[in-house]
Amino acid sequence: MVVSRDREKRVLEAVVTRLTMVGITHRSAPLSLLERVAVRRDDRPDLLTALRAVGCCEAVLLSTCSRVEIYLGNASHLGPNELLEVLLDVLAEHSGATHDELRAVVEVRTGQGVVEHLFLVTAGLQSRMLGEVEILAQTQSAFREARAAGMTGLVLSRLFPAALRSGRQVRAVTSQGSHARSLGHRAVDIGLASLGGTADPVVLVVGSGQMAGAAVDHLAGLGIRPGVAARDEVYAARLAGSGAVCPLPALTRGIAEADLLICTTSAAQHVVTVGHVSCAMAGRTCPLTVVDLSVPRNVDAAVEQVPRVTLIDVEGLADDGTNEPELAAALSTAAAIASTAARDFIDGLAVRSAGPTIAALRHRVEQICHEVLVRAAGPGGLDSDALARSAHAIAGKLLHRPTVAARQAAAAGDADGLRHLCDLFGVVLAEPVSEAQRIAG
Repeated sequence: MVVSRDREKRVLEAVVTRLTMVGITHRSAPLSLLERVAVRRDDRPDLLTALRAVGCCEAVLLSTCSRVEIYLGNASHLGPNELLEVLLDVLAEHSGATHDELRAVVEVRTGQGVVEHLFLVTAGLQSRMLGEVEILAQTQSAFREARAAGMTGLVLSRLFPAALRSGRQVRAVTSQGSHARSLGHRAVDIGLASLGGTADPVVLVVGSGQMAGAAVDHLAGLGIRPGVAARDEVYAARLAGSGAVCPLPALTRGIAEADLLICTTSAAQHVVTVGHVSCAMAGRTCPLTVVDLSVPRNVDAAVEQVPRVTLIDVEGLADDGTNEPELAAALSTAAAIASTAARDFIDGLAVRSAGPTIAALRHRVEQICHEVLVRAAGPGGLDSDALARSAHAIAGKLLHRPTVAARQAAAAGDADGLRHLCDLFGVVLAEPVSEAQRIAG
């Protein structure tokens, strides 16, 4: 017997424990730091290249208004402390923040904790507004970007699709999706509420991405057709529909006519400046509410000093949903679904790790059946193909229950059960290379 004790369990652990996540989120970092660390879409390929250059060849970068997280699938060549320092170097170079600033707020997860966390993320349960829907598309985009850069590998190529499926299941089987948990919707509700019931409010949305679209859709559902301003006027016109399109060079005029301004773009700098707002407010007496959904912020914080202007940023949009009993119940169900799916994903790796044992059992039993059939057939009996088919069929019937037992043992982390099956059938596995090992790299 060559199989080492607990080898299959160690193979599974080797796969899972190579997972690492290093992140900075709204839970631990102030907006002023999070916006410095945030990675614009155009800059993400460069940051993935920087990660590859320091030896992190399997990585997904997830950057949203609530988080900047780096998921690593295989960085076993670096010790935990060394890995953290390497990632802090990359983030510091990108953001201009110091190691001390980053280390004070960074979150580090490893192994099973990474799996559990990502499944909660795609369920919207780690967001600034619990249950928000944008995170699914954002996670999908992050995975696609990493895959396009050749940095997903076999570990993350399994983990992210599984987490995305779980997130979609959460929306499909709970009432969470029906509550319009979107920052774009939330911006509209908070912004309109701040106007104190202004009749027929004029709304201008700056941006043309997913959250801008969510805001426009929600406004349309309320009977308000907003104007849209964006760098690409074709996209702006498509989003505005029957609403007005405001060219960015004419933004001051657009703001002057608005009661509510919602800004959500991917720009790295201020799109709405204090100059825009000061000029727009000159000579008018009605108030203006500005909601900035962007991270980094696209609205200069100084606009709040302009008389009659109220500024709300993403920190003012946080909502845990606990004030709505039905939603709170849906979020609880979502957490249970995500937790079960994460456990199933890990168990699935365990079951696949039983592959070498099952293959060896089948090979050994087919060999025995074939030898017996050859002797029984005698000279001039069945041809070799018929003997092989018969041996295969008999082995399949004999091994049905042992195969089920092997998979159950692997799922339970029961290496003794796998070893006893091998002993029972006289199977010798010499340093098996399981699918789990191949995933581990």
